[in-house]
Amino acid sequence: MHATVKTQFRAFNAPLEGVVKYMYLDIKGLVTVGVGNLIDPVNAALDLPFRYKNKPGAKNAGQLASRADIEAEWKLIKGKPELAQKGHRACEPLTALELDDAAINTLIDKRLSQNESFLKRQKAFKDFDQWPADAQLGLLSMAWAMGPGFSSSWPKFSAACEKMDFDAAAENCRMTESGNPGVIPRNKANKLLFQNAAAVLAGEADGFYKRQILYYPQILLKPITITSE
Repeated sequence: MHATVKTQFRAFNAPLEGVVKYMYLDIKGLVTVGVGNLIDPVNAALDLPFRYKNKPGAKNAGQLASRADIEAEWKLIKGKPELAQKGHRACEPLTALELDDAAINTLIDKRLSQNESFLKRQKAFKDFDQWPADAQLGLLSMAWAMGPGFSSSWPKFSAACEKMDFDAAAENCRMTESGNPGVIPRNKANKLLFQNAAAVLAGEADGFYKRQILYYPQILLKPITITSE
């Protein structure tokens, strides 16, 4: 991926997912942390560098937690399915552990790299490295929300991406919002990203845009050709 995509991914994703240092249940009841990073099943959590919350009066403040303590807190959160519909803040009073920013960044980078690697092995995205940065971010955003294997059930979107027809990709990138209103702003962002990518391809030959630059959240326009009769 372009360097601009990697460096800006957390800033792009944070308003859509939130940055949560403690364990919580997502809308599907899966234990999650960071910027929408699933740690479900429990084995996904045990090797993470959780620490006791560093606040006055906290037990073992700032110290690394043991695997046993991580597992106990994970099971506590998992055992409260009623909290899945109440947002992450409903889980906070139950938690004593958290990840610091460095650990969250490591989680994000690892998952982002894994998603990119998987996507680039798919026929529809084989030219991913040549895509404009905005299109790369749009695809990675969708993979973050749905998992990188989503494209097999998205034939119109996949066909558009294979042809680098990002206008068509923009019209076919909408994820289901029913029962998950949190995806609405992501859908809007993704559509703009693919529209921007189409503008980049249309304008790069004349020097208007460059593929390696991430233009989002700007709204790009395709250049207009005026011919005289």
